[in-house]
Amino acid sequence: MATPAKPMPSTENVLAFRTPAGATSVHAGETKELGVVDTSRFDKIRLVADERIGSGCNILVRLTITEGNELVAFLDQVLLQPHQQLTRVYDVPATKLTVSMVGVGNPGTTAAADVLIYGQF
Repeated sequence: MATPAKPMPSTENVLAFRTPAGATSVHAGETKELGVVDTSRFDKIRLVADERIGSGCNILVRLTITEGNELVAFLDQVLLQPHQQLTRVYDVPATKLTVSMVGVGNPGTTAAADVLIYGQF
């Protein structure tokens, strides 16, 4: 007689943060803070980032561990080129993360990206 399969553990994914629909723009040499994410209720988070195809420079997306109003240390930073996207998963390292992006390229160029963070219970 076959042993019944064990049920998969229940997990729930929620959208914890996203840039406004239509992407957020940044000029080369500019740093733009996108927001602060409360990660205290999650076991893991997933970063999803997509640089728009018409961008004229690269974008550095930064996730910074934040305590109170203090930026403590980088969790990670990822470099995107025009029309590039990535997904990364992290164990939650802190209760808050500050999300920012930096334009990297020649002066006078601009880039746009969508940045989303999903939390998993």
